[in-house]
Amino acid sequence: MKFTAVETLECNDRMRNWVFVKVVTDQPGLIGWGEATLEWQTRSVVGAVEDFAQLIVGEDPRRVEYLWQMMFRQHFWHAHDITRSTALSGIDIALWDILGKTTNRPVHKLLGGRYRDRVKLYAGCAGEDQSAVVARASNLVDQGYQGLKLSLR
Repeated sequence: MKFTAVETLECNDRMRNWVFVKVVTDQPGLIGWGEATLEWQTRSVVGAVEDFAQLIVGEDPRRVEYLWQMMFRQHFWHAHDITRSTALSGIDIALWDILGKTTNRPVHKLLGGRYRDRVKLYAGCAGEDQSAVVARASNLVDQGYQGLKLSLR
């Protein structure tokens, strides 16, 4: 199995551009997804993902640790800055996604197993005006959310 491409997908959410990393393999339908969002650094992260892609296309995506080390250590300056580290993280997440799919195991099991039985979540609650935010917040509280992040657009 080998990489055939590493692509990015940018999704605008008004407050930020989410950057998703798609790792494509030579196995039909087998792709991995990662997330590499760094607020207000979209083009920098996308460019860093493209730079890393040159190192890993043609390699076996199941060699997660080897590929991480190669991407981190390949260049003189390494991946010590936030932009390169974010790009590397997005690719790394996609590699683990592929490894989970090829071994038919949840990624958390590959990484040592479940740590918690429950995780507290919060919901984002944004709107164009205060009444829209209040209505959405009320609906989320009714659904059981105890934590909310509020913002007006």
